[in-house]
Amino acid sequence: MRQPSTNQDPSDLVGRRVVVRYRLHGEEFGATDVLGVLEAAGDKLRVRPSRGGEVVAVPAGDVIVVKEIPELTVTRRDVRDLEAAALHGWRALESEWTGGWLLRAARGFTGRANSCMPLDDPGRPLPDAVELVERWYRSRGLVPAFQVPEPLGRALGPVLDARGWPSPEDRTFVMVAPMSVVRGAERAGLPPVRVDDRPDDDWLAGYHYRGGELPAHAVDVLVNAETVGFASVDDDGVRVAIARGAVSDAPSGRRWLGVTAVEVATPARRRGLGGHIVAGLAAWADRLGATDVYLQVAEPNEPARATYRRAGFAEHHAYHYRRLG
Repeated sequence: MRQPSTNQDPSDLVGRRVVVRYRLHGEEFGATDVLGVLEAAGDKLRVRPSRGGEVVAVPAGDVIVVKEIPELTVTRRDVRDLEAAALHGWRALESEWTGGWLLRAARGFTGRANSCMPLDDPGRPLPDAVELVERWYRSRGLVPAFQVPEPLGRALGPVLDARGWPSPEDRTFVMVAPMSVVRGAERAGLPPVRVDDRPDDDWLAGYHYRGGELPAHAVDVLVNAETVGFASVDDDGVRVAIARGAVSDAPSGRRWLGVTAVEVATPARRRGLGGHIVAGLAAWADRLGATDVYLQVAEPNEPARATYRRAGFAEHHAYHYRRLG
C-alpha cells in the first residue's frame, strides 16, 4: 500500500484538523483536497469536513499528502459555553449565583464543587465580589477558592494578587472530541461496558479521588447531575475499570458528555481498558443525543494527554485554581 507523503503517520493525527490532498480517478484535474477533522486512519482516511457534510473516506493509496493545520480558534464564548455545560455535569450540594459568578460548596469534596466559577461579570466591582467570595466560603468553614477558566479570569488574577492570594495551582486542560470519534473505540475481546444510574459498592471502592478515601457524602455529589451514568467493566467477577459520565446542554444548544473518574485497576492496566470504558460511556451518551465529549487532564500528566490525543481528543482550553490559605 502506497504511503502518503507526510512527515507523520496519519494514525498520529487522528482527532486533529488536517488537510488531505488525494488523487481523483477520471477527473480532469487529477487531485483535490479535503479539510477537516481526521476521524480514522488505516486502509481509508476518514475526514469530517470543517464546513459540514458527509464524512469523506479516502483510500490510503490515493493520498498524496496529509498535513496537520492549526486548530480552530477557541474563543472566550466557546470557553464560557463549555464551562457552562460542565457546571451541570458536576454540581455542588449548595450553590449560589452572584452576577455571573457561581459559588459552590460540597463540604470540601472535590475542588470543582468547592470553588467559585467566574463565568461572567459578577455585577459589582471585582474587589467587592472577591470579598463576598471570601466571606461566603469562610462562613461554611471552607477555604475560599476559585476555579478560573483561561482566559475568562484574566482580569481576576491581579485582584487576587493584590489581596494576597497564593499563586495559581492545579492547572488542568479540558480536552474535547466529536462523539463520532470516541464512540467507536470499544475494543473487541474486552468485557462489555455497563452503565448504571448509581455507583455500586465496587464502583465506589475503585474510585480514589486524589488517592484518598471517599467521604460519606461523596455519593451525594457524584449523583447530583441531570443525567449521569456510572460505567463499569468486570472481568471474571472483578471490577477492573470505572468511569463517570454526565450529559448536559450548553447555552449554545450543544449537548456534551463530560467524562470523569476514569480509573483502571493496577493489575488490569495496559489492556486498553481506559479507552474502552470511555467509548462505552460515549455509546450510552450518543443514545441520549450528546454530540461531543469533554474530559479534564492535569497539566503534568503528559502521558494521559498524549493517550487522549491519540484517541482523537484535542485541547480546548485550560483552567487553574486559586486558593486563599
